[in-house]
Amino acid sequence: MITLNLKIFLYVVNFVYFLIILFAVKKDRMPIKSSIIWFLIGIFMFIFISFPDILVDVASLVGIETISNLVLFTGVMCLLVLSFDLYKIINIEKKKNISLSQEIGIIKNELRKKK
Repeated sequence: MITLNLKIFLYVVNFVYFLIILFAVKKDRMPIKSSIIWFLIGIFMFIFISFPDILVDVASLVGIETISNLVLFTGVMCLLVLSFDLYKIINIEKKKNISLSQEIGIIKNELRKKK
């Protein structure tokens, strides 16, 4: 069971987490699409802080013996999903850079021919 002091601390950390996300979105440092994922993670953290027995039930349902292993596994899976999303974004931007470089090369070539 989670002690009252730990619960209060985790609520404060979760609240600060939400504030950081809100300020990042407000200052255009994070797109809204990405912030939705982070907000969902925060909501799940809030639920698990409020009802820690859910973690015990989920761990036994999945077949994981300890809650810490479940939390670690879930964290790793979230990081994999986020890494894949970032990988997709990098590849899209890479293709745009190649296309822009080719367009600049064509324009430079046309300018040389006109001179």
